[in-house]
Amino acid sequence: MFYGWRVVCGAFLAQLFVVGFFTYAVSLLVAPVRDEFGVSLEQVMYSLTFATILGLVVTPVSGMLIDRFPVRWLMTAGTGIFSAGLWLMSSAASITGYVWVFGFTMALVNGLSGSMSSSAVISRWFTANRGRALGIAALGTSVGGVAIPVLVSYWLGEYGWRGALQQLSILILFVMLPIVVFTVRGKPSDVGMSAEATDDVASQAYHAALSSMDILRTPGYWYLGLSLGMLFSAYSAVVANISPYAITLGYPEADASTLIIAIAVAGFIGKLLFGMAADKFSLKAGLWCAQALVIVGLLLLTIEPGWLLLLTASGAIGLAAGGMVPVWGAMMARIFGLSSYGKAMGLMGPLLTVCIVPGYTLIGRLFDTYGNYQLALLVFSGVVLTGVLLLIPLKLDMQSRKA
Repeated sequence: MFYGWRVVCGAFLAQLFVVGFFTYAVSLLVAPVRDEFGVSLEQVMYSLTFATILGLVVTPVSGMLIDRFPVRWLMTAGTGIFSAGLWLMSSAASITGYVWVFGFTMALVNGLSGSMSSSAVISRWFTANRGRALGIAALGTSVGGVAIPVLVSYWLGEYGWRGALQQLSILILFVMLPIVVFTVRGKPSDVGMSAEATDDVASQAYHAALSSMDILRTPGYWYLGLSLGMLFSAYSAVVANISPYAITLGYPEADASTLIIAIAVAGFIGKLLFGMAADKFSLKAGLWCAQALVIVGLLLLTIEPGWLLLLTASGAIGLAAGGMVPVWGAMMARIFGLSSYGKAMGLMGPLLTVCIVPGYTLIGRLFDTYGNYQLALLVFSGVVLTGVLLLIPLKLDMQSRKA
């Protein structure tokens, strides 16, 4: 078996835990944390806002580290921080302590062990099957979106939110950490091998490393970054509130958890479909499709739908989430090349953050003001549509750096 598939397995597991918690399971903590500390939804959302703001610094630095140092040890360090951070969060004596610990540790975890590291290392190992490999690794986010919320939901009932975080901390230490150490290798040359063979020069995309200014002067950096930032802003804010939203409609917490699982399951399908399509069809069309699915899901949610339509909306959003990661990763390799992949990903982080940060606070503020999510959902639909238009002038080739 080609060693690159072992790397895919390690990246799969890393995203299972990191994204499974940060994107999906964290929604389940909102209500119990809010109740224990007696604070507003907006105050709880500060934890996500703070983590995202810190990404302005952490992500670019992580991107440069990924291009210069062994990804294996960067991901190992991130995993250790992940386990320790969850344990410290469980000991928070106030909402301020919870927000600070969450923000610092989750920003570091996402930068070192999240999707950026996984996408970079897989892109180095694969060429002809890069989209498929990225899609399979990204399936970890969907499996994590099912497994981690189920575990956290069970632990919440058994031990409360503090005990749930402690249980997850232990699981990460004894499962995620050793697997990352024994499977992830940053480059084929680290084990005396070569990357997957292909005759497609564009797929290999090995070019001289770009400076930070070269990347920032690339039109594709701005078109793709802003478009994705708007998409991620809407997606992240809505998924973080999908459980509270269902509860406001009168559904029990068990049903609210089911919606999170529905998003994850649909994302599983989306990653397979979009990942395979990324190797054969237009990458821009793939991203447009993901954006259209998010808009459909948001508009369905605005009508306060019944259970079947609520599941449909969650499924549409999940399919879009599945398509984002493999298509984004393939686009970055095409525009910037593999030698500058980590740096380009890292520099795109602040741009994404500027778009994402207002989303968490905005949805909390609008809910606290109007008592419902309708206006926020309509606003986010318009934001994603703007992102669709920004992709029109995007060129997916190395020459686009000079356009």
